[in-house]
Amino acid sequence: MESFSGALRLTDLNDFIGPSQECIKPVPVKKASKRGVIRLDDDGVLTQNSVPLQKQTISLTDCLACSGCVTSAETILIESQSVETLQRARTETHSSHVFVVTVSPQSITSVAHKLGVDYRTACCTLTKYLRADGFQFVFSSVEGSELCHQLSADELLNSCNMRSSELPAVKKPVLASACPGWICYAEKTQGSNVLEHVSRIRSPQSIMGALVKKTVSEREGVNWKDVYHVSIMPCFDKKLEASRPDFLSDETPEIDLVLSTNEAFDLWCSSGTGSSDTHSESSTSDLVFDSVMSEGGFPVQTLSGGGSGGFAERILHHVARRLNHTETLNLTFTPLRNKDLLEAKTSISGTEFRVAKAYGFRNIQNIMQKIRHGRCRYDYVEIMACPGGCLNGGGQIKVEDNTDFDSVTHVYDSVSSNVLSSDHEVSDTQLFLTSYRAVEKVASALGSQW
Repeated sequence: MESFSGALRLTDLNDFIGPSQECIKPVPVKKASKRGVIRLDDDGVLTQNSVPLQKQTISLTDCLACSGCVTSAETILIESQSVETLQRARTETHSSHVFVVTVSPQSITSVAHKLGVDYRTACCTLTKYLRADGFQFVFSSVEGSELCHQLSADELLNSCNMRSSELPAVKKPVLASACPGWICYAEKTQGSNVLEHVSRIRSPQSIMGALVKKTVSEREGVNWKDVYHVSIMPCFDKKLEASRPDFLSDETPEIDLVLSTNEAFDLWCSSGTGSSDTHSESSTSDLVFDSVMSEGGFPVQTLSGGGSGGFAERILHHVARRLNHTETLNLTFTPLRNKDLLEAKTSISGTEFRVAKAYGFRNIQNIMQKIRHGRCRYDYVEIMACPGGCLNGGGQIKVEDNTDFDSVTHVYDSVSSNVLSSDHEVSDTQLFLTSYRAVEKVASALGSQW
């Protein structure tokens, strides 16, 4: 349970249960023509009128659709989103299948810190290993982040009634939707009054999911269902996101498997490659990743604005671009109650914008309280469930103390780019939108007071 984000581990609730008698999954039952007797045989099999009853299973999708507990069972995650699943897929799939992988910059940063190398060396080492391990394409989720920021800026302008586009106008303050731990918590505990503030733009991982299989299938001349997409992310909550029914195309997941940084690193070490050659790895080209947007490669870089992807900062830079703001955007974040709650304000073409960053559950609660009482003055809030943000995700390689985490942050910042990419031409905006809904509360007989 410790791998989940803070928002999924409430300190004042016993909110985690394993898939046991406490999990309830309604299933249709055919009425028998005559009354039957259910018996438990000596071998542990339940029978009705001597006929074995079908065993019911609880999947990750079932957990996401249930309000019985805040998060799904870790055992289910391990079974459905694990290294063993990848190895099984390689054994069972046809030779025509194409294996591809998307890697987050936070994961690369964690690996670089573990190996004691710079970010570029880690990129070269990791991409070389992944290609040798059978992944024909290696993408960076930074590419999805850039498109996410671009669309989020249009959404924010809509919400401020400053521009009209195909994107929905979300109620202010617009709350970032890139963190699945926070989204799971919001859907199961906060209700529609908060969800109407949540950004409808897909997360960077989900945007890559929407693009990768289609792009690879066109380039390789294969059916998109024969593309197996793996995502390496800094937290286990991303497994929840990839399992959402909204991110299925023709009943096929856009992302087949999510591995945490830790799982991917252990897989690498167990392959025998280890870190033996890391210090000699380098590349004369900056384009070590494949690009999902073009035939060329994608550069080694992270994005300025913090280790969680820089949503609040970079979205305002895109807003300034759209409002033809030519002056340098002066944006300084000021800590409030703690280092994980920050705010900034700036003027763009005569309009003042206020944004905030809220990392960790106690700061999320603070923002929720302000929204409920109509006292939240921000236009946009970058919300992440983990204290310290995505660089400190539960799936990262563990660091010893705050000093170590500061050095992790330094690795990330050393290659961060404050340059905005050119706006990508989006022919189908709906492809990059999603929606969120409050999970209906269910009453459990096991919760009755006797």
